[in-house]
Amino acid sequence: MNKRNFYGFLWHALWFAFTSAFTDYNTVLPALIVKAGGGMWHIGVLTFISIGVPLASQLLFTPFIETRPQKKPFLLLGINLRIVALAGIGFTIYWFLHNPSFTLFMINVYLWMLFFTFSGAFAGLSYTHLLGLSFEGDERKHLIVSKQVLSAIGLALSATAVTFILRQKPYPSNYMQLFFMASGMLLVASAGFWVLNEKTVKIKKNRTSILNFLKRIPQILRNNKNLTYLIITANLLSASMILIPFITGSLKGKFEFSGSLIGNLLIFQYAGMIVSNWVWKKIVKTKGFKGLLKMTALLIGSMPPMAYFILQLNMVLPLYFFFFLVGSGISAFKIAIEGGLLEISTNENRVLFTGVFGATNLISSLFPLLTGLLFYLISPAFILFAFGLISLSALFFIKKLTCPVD
Repeated sequence: MNKRNFYGFLWHALWFAFTSAFTDYNTVLPALIVKAGGGMWHIGVLTFISIGVPLASQLLFTPFIETRPQKKPFLLLGINLRIVALAGIGFTIYWFLHNPSFTLFMINVYLWMLFFTFSGAFAGLSYTHLLGLSFEGDERKHLIVSKQVLSAIGLALSATAVTFILRQKPYPSNYMQLFFMASGMLLVASAGFWVLNEKTVKIKKNRTSILNFLKRIPQILRNNKNLTYLIITANLLSASMILIPFITGSLKGKFEFSGSLIGNLLIFQYAGMIVSNWVWKKIVKTKGFKGLLKMTALLIGSMPPMAYFILQLNMVLPLYFFFFLVGSGISAFKIAIEGGLLEISTNENRVLFTGVFGATNLISSLFPLLTGLLFYLISPAFILFAFGLISLSALFFIKKLTCPVD
């Protein structure tokens, strides 16, 4: 095993988990927008930037990154740009303290989040390549599950810190502190990437344009059925995943929308990640990533209808239980999709497959904007039940996946 890279990836996973908790797009970011005076449409735009843009923007960088013999420099560039972006949001909130213009505030937040997500996509392609290049087979499974367990622990610890800050500090000073701290912790996390060793992979292809890359996608999908089915599965599961920020935003009229509530939701979400990781680890060992994908579809597909009934109760404890399940679903989704993508790709085509995966993950990319509008036009009950059924239909395509995902 490449121990240097193993511990480098784990170091980043732990500290990046702290950053993720401070900028969580299911709880912290929607609450920031709602408290500033925003609604479902504003949450939809922010969710689109947080979830959709990183996947779609991989399209821009894949033709370039794919042809580079060394990916580590671009990984380091991407993470350092993200550090700057988080600090930029902190300064934006500081400016909002003295210049309370909602429109200018939202424009600046959106711009910094775009910068953050674009640089993340740039780094993500290199990250996936380096992880796949460094480990194979059981070593790769061990790293992915260990990374997720460590991340969940870091998230739970940082969620406690987030709750304390949101409770003790007034708005928006508490959010300003969160983003400055997130920037600092991401800087610490970047040390894990500096120590990575990278083997040079011989590149046979010449650099292609974005247009040529787009033209290649249909043929790539025809020749790689596993990739096609995995992309469809991820899209269908994402239909339910993108609803979580909207569910958080809808709490304002039903509960006391305090920093304490948001912090507790964050704690239960990450507690679900930690507890469920031990279950997912056993499933991966016995059933492989395909078995975990089946469990993920059942869990995620059931979450939107469950949210509808819990919101009718107007009780805090069932809400906490729901976010515990949300954390479990997020954890399962990350392990299953990341592991499945690594398993069906090789060192030579991994960046290409990752780019195709991001470019074709249309529901994650576009649905947040559409969903923000739907909440104004259609009954929330219809949206929740319909999106749940869409996610459950992923079971049909998971069944079609074949080795090496099995």
